[in-house]
Amino acid sequence: MKIGVCASADQAARAKAAGCEYIELNFTTVARLSEGEFAQAAAALEAADLRSEAMNCFIPGDFNLFTLECGAALEAYIRGGMARAKALGTEAIVFGSSGARKLPEGVGKPEGLPKLLPWFKLAGELAEEMGLTVVIEPLSYREDNAVNTVLEGLALMRQVGTPGLRLLADLNHMGVNGEDCADILQAGADLRHCHIANPVGRVYPLPGDGYDYAPFFAALRGVNYAGRLSIEAKPVNGPEDLPVCVEFLRALAGK
Repeated sequence: MKIGVCASADQAARAKAAGCEYIELNFTTVARLSEGEFAQAAAALEAADLRSEAMNCFIPGDFNLFTLECGAALEAYIRGGMARAKALGTEAIVFGSSGARKLPEGVGKPEGLPKLLPWFKLAGELAEEMGLTVVIEPLSYREDNAVNTVLEGLALMRQVGTPGLRLLADLNHMGVNGEDCADILQAGADLRHCHIANPVGRVYPLPGDGYDYAPFFAALRGVNYAGRLSIEAKPVNGPEDLPVCVEFLRALAGK
């Protein structure tokens, strides 16, 4: 299992020094950089000898997937962003994007989710075409009303049936929802990326913080997960927390 952190390109050197094996950039930010800004971001990663093996924040909120009529605009945005992602060494792109996929008020999941399927299918097909994988991120009930649990994400992924679309498990969202980490076992090899934070405050997992991480890591071992685990959280004390967090997660993962 590889340990990385969600951060910006200008934080790559700090991430590398803390022991991170990759960095997870913001897809929307990267897609909308000017050519000069993108070159600077690429240079920062190269200088740190770190790749952005994953990216998050796939679809910005100004693309409302329930009202968007011009699919060509969304496809152009995705293609351009994916080309840049490939250039930075990305393999997995996280489809959380609650602002874009949130169901309109008064629309329930049985009625609303079918309208999301074409967009997840498009994302998966474009990813496969470009040698990437898009992973569905189930989000907590606090943040989203469309895809909230690992089991819902898994069902949606299988319904779409596109090889370029797979699943993410995020301990923060699972913990906030009260999900059973054993649900991960049903995903098996379809689990392709993970996020982690202490769900109590969405902070860095640290030794002695009182949270029980064992069930999450037991579930990952149960599916022989050997992919990436990104820290998506804020520090408790300051930047000095990152190397401590990385080492703690390595120990939990048995590295």
